[in-house]
Amino acid sequence: MCLVAVLLSAVAADAAAPREVRRGSGVYVGEMSESGKYHGYGVCRYDNGNVYYGYWKNDFKEGLGRMVYADGTIEFGTWSRGRYVKPRGMKFRAGKRVYGIDVSKYQKTIRWTQLSLSADARGVVFAGKKKSQYVQPVLFALMKSTEGVTVRDPQFARNFREARRCGVVRGAYHFLSTTSDVDEQVRFFIANTPLEPGDFPPVLDLEVPEKAIREHTEKVIAMALRWLVLVEKHYGVKPVIYTYERYYKEYLRGTALEGYDYWIARYGKKPDARHWEVWQFTEKGVCKGIDHRVDIDLFRGDFKKFRDYIARKGIKVRPKARSKSK
Repeated sequence: MCLVAVLLSAVAADAAAPREVRRGSGVYVGEMSESGKYHGYGVCRYDNGNVYYGYWKNDFKEGLGRMVYADGTIEFGTWSRGRYVKPRGMKFRAGKRVYGIDVSKYQKTIRWTQLSLSADARGVVFAGKKKSQYVQPVLFALMKSTEGVTVRDPQFARNFREARRCGVVRGAYHFLSTTSDVDEQVRFFIANTPLEPGDFPPVLDLEVPEKAIREHTEKVIAMALRWLVLVEKHYGVKPVIYTYERYYKEYLRGTALEGYDYWIARYGKKPDARHWEVWQFTEKGVCKGIDHRVDIDLFRGDFKKFRDYIARKGIKVRPKARSKSK
């Protein structure tokens, strides 16, 4: 490649690199054209409290985007020359239902800037693969961080970073192992999970083999409680428990774990479990920006209640850092 081509390539790459610019009534962070216009994916935080996450073309919002207004309302979908294009027949407003996803290495490399969920005209997201002109935003993402004392999800660091960049509320979970020391599991999770203010509470994934929980119920509950107490001490907020509806009813209900909020997996019907805040309603979901099936979740409340939940129960201060486990 000749020197001129190399220099032109470098200029083009630099033009596409995210920049921070204050212009008019807001601060923009994102991709820009060579002529200095908002172009590509970017986030604009306006002085009035509104925030836009999405695509731009020559200074106009263009393509997929999400506007979060200061009052907690949302517009999501396609924008054209700076205006939101509402699909004909649409009977809902984004934010009435709060959808999220939970991900791990099995979803491979996620294109976070492109995430959207197909829905019907009332805003109900499909559990399977259906095409629709109506879409819902992914407003939160719960992602696997660690398992036992040796497994770190290889996609976690990227998922954690990209979710924050795209304005998706982040959460992280640890998969409990009954064959590893629980205190070591706590240290491993903390060392590899840098939760920050505004993130979802830490989550304990309690889906150990049924033979283990059936034959050693008290031991499993004691391990889970130990993890929950120590993790709460570090992050300063009470963790959430993920489990199946049946596990809760048969093994956890009425135990020392009763006082925690739950993220419940139940396919077909809403959970009956007390304290559930998130419902995983399908493991076969389809999400634009993800090339593999994905779990889709629904928060118990609208976007205003979700923001209130994060403000009350999410991470409030940055915990003291610890050295990363190997």
